[in-house]
Amino acid sequence: MALDLSNRPLPAGVSSPEMPLGLWGSYRAARRNVLELIPAAAYREPVIADTKRGRWIMLMDPTGIERVLRHREQDYPKSAILKRLMTPREGDNLIITEGDVWKRQRQALSTPFRPRALNVAAPIINDAARRITHTLGSTSGSVDVFPFMTEASCDVMVDLALGGRDAIDRDALARSVDAYVTGLGRISLFDILGVPNWVPRPAALFDQSRKVMDDLADEIIAKRASRGPSPEPDLLDLLIEAHSEGTLDALEVRNNLLGFLFAGHETTALTLTWALYLLALHPEIQAAAREECLAVFGQDDPDMESLAQLKLVRQIIDETLRLYPPAGFLTRTVRKDDTLSGVEVKRGATVILPVYALHRHERWWKDPLYFDPTRFDPQPSDKHPRGAYLPFGDGPRICIGTSMAITEAVLILATLVRSLHFSLPEGRSPKPVMWFTLRPEGGLHLDVTQAASGHSRGSTVPKRA
Repeated sequence: MALDLSNRPLPAGVSSPEMPLGLWGSYRAARRNVLELIPAAAYREPVIADTKRGRWIMLMDPTGIERVLRHREQDYPKSAILKRLMTPREGDNLIITEGDVWKRQRQALSTPFRPRALNVAAPIINDAARRITHTLGSTSGSVDVFPFMTEASCDVMVDLALGGRDAIDRDALARSVDAYVTGLGRISLFDILGVPNWVPRPAALFDQSRKVMDDLADEIIAKRASRGPSPEPDLLDLLIEAHSEGTLDALEVRNNLLGFLFAGHETTALTLTWALYLLALHPEIQAAAREECLAVFGQDDPDMESLAQLKLVRQIIDETLRLYPPAGFLTRTVRKDDTLSGVEVKRGATVILPVYALHRHERWWKDPLYFDPTRFDPQPSDKHPRGAYLPFGDGPRICIGTSMAITEAVLILATLVRSLHFSLPEGRSPKPVMWFTLRPEGGLHLDVTQAASGHSRGSTVPKRA
């Protein structure tokens, strides 16, 4: 029996201009919401290009995307705008480096993200999930769930990376991340005009968010170096060890620590926030997920064996990442003249990969605007092309923490939906807004109550035909 979407509500989206905007229109849209830069044609055409000047190409064709990210990734380095947004005040990090420097850093940082490390992470994730479930269950009325998800994911990251929540001022970290995302994380008019990165952007002249994060990291590293490694080595111990062995310099230690603290909790918190919204919008799927959790791990904590059995919860996370990818845009620069999806591109042009539009593209997805976790069944009838789904990028530069992020999101969501029920307050609907990451503008408010105990009737989600 096919999943009937005809009577289901459409999740929140954004309006799109019919055609690409001009210079001034692009700047104004980017300051409001980067998603408003995506023309309507990007949701139905495989490619849109600047045929007059050849400055850019917007690519939604999975084959062309795989060429850029997988098969010829060395010819498509990260763009100047992306590098500016992710470049530390001093030095570099894994996100922006290229070539041999990137390979050296990637190798040095890979240990905490290998599969066996997930077994160590599971109890830490469950501990954070229990705390946040208890806290949310104690609230009354409508609450913004995003700060709660941020708290949970931040707890996991600092426990894994720093050996304990007391190692860092979480509130100071959260404030500086917010300031960065809403300030420096926005595209500047200088970016639109092609002004070189070495020219300071106006916002950077008065912003202190990066300095606050640098100072936090320096203090953490100094304390750890003075007292020695933890009994069970964590990410910070491994970074300091890599520095002592000469694999990483001091700035690389600081910058990569900050990169993990930022990316590790921001993206997971957003995934969980949007997942709770989608479940509140679809109570029958929420009930089915609760039944699955009760059947798989009951009142215990989910473990790594449970993870493989939480099929619907995993599909909910995958579908959430499709509709609301934390990184809604990827950009690359053409290093050599090439042809992408039948369009000639010249050296220096910008390749825009609008992940948000790609994930909602009518050619690659059936009913693309609807929330349908069953599209991620292991054997779906309408399998999407590989290059049409990029929540963590693709190719050699795919996010190093992908497996950890998925594990964390599934385990926390499972604990939440087993015990709590989420519903939408009347008259409230979130607005997806992207500057640096894809956030709900003004937060995401839900009503939270205790879930009914036992199994619910009528909650089974049918398989797709």
